[in-house]
Amino acid sequence: MSSIDLSQYEADVAAAEAEVTRIREENAELAEAYRGAPAEDAREILRRGAASLAAARDRCEAARVALKLAQTTGSPHGLLAKDGVVVGSVAVAIPAGSSSGERARLVDEALSAELTGAARDLGVVLAAPAERYTRERPGRDAEGRTILDVSGHVEGDLLMPAVSKGAKNARRS
Repeated sequence: MSSIDLSQYEADVAAAEAEVTRIREENAELAEAYRGAPAEDAREILRRGAASLAAARDRCEAARVALKLAQTTGSPHGLLAKDGVVVGSVAVAIPAGSSSGERARLVDEALSAELTGAARDLGVVLAAPAERYTRERPGRDAEGRTILDVSGHVEGDLLMPAVSKGAKNARRS
C-alpha cells in the first residue's frame, strides 16, 4: 500500500456514523411525539426524517467504501467487488465542452478494464457499457478531474448497472 493517510477516511466514517446515530435519535423523538398527537404536519416531518436518515446512511456507506478502497488500493479511487456488488469511484479527465459521445468514450477507456476485472472476480460479465455504471459527483477533484461513482449488482450471470438511466438523465437537466 502507498503512503496514503487513512486518518481522514477514518474520521469521515466516524462523522457519518455519528450523524446516522443523531438522526435516528431525532427521528425517535419525532415518532414518539407523533404517537401522542397524530397530525398531517407531523406525518410530513416523519417522512422528511426518514429521507434524511436514508441520505445519512448512504453517506456513511460511501465513507466506508472510500476507507476500504484507501486501505485496499492505496488510492481514493478504485473498485471493490464483493457479495454480488461492485462499488467504487474513478477520476476521469473530461475536457469542458466534450460531447456526450466523447465523454462516454473517455469514461469507457478509464473504467472498462477495471470494471471487467471486477465482474470477472464475481464470475459474471458486463450487461452494459462501462459508462452506464457511473454517476457523476458534483464538482471536480484537486487535479480538475471529474469524479464518477461506480455501482453495479449481479443479476444471474450479468453485472447490471445500479445507476438508473432515468436518474442520470434527470440529474443532467
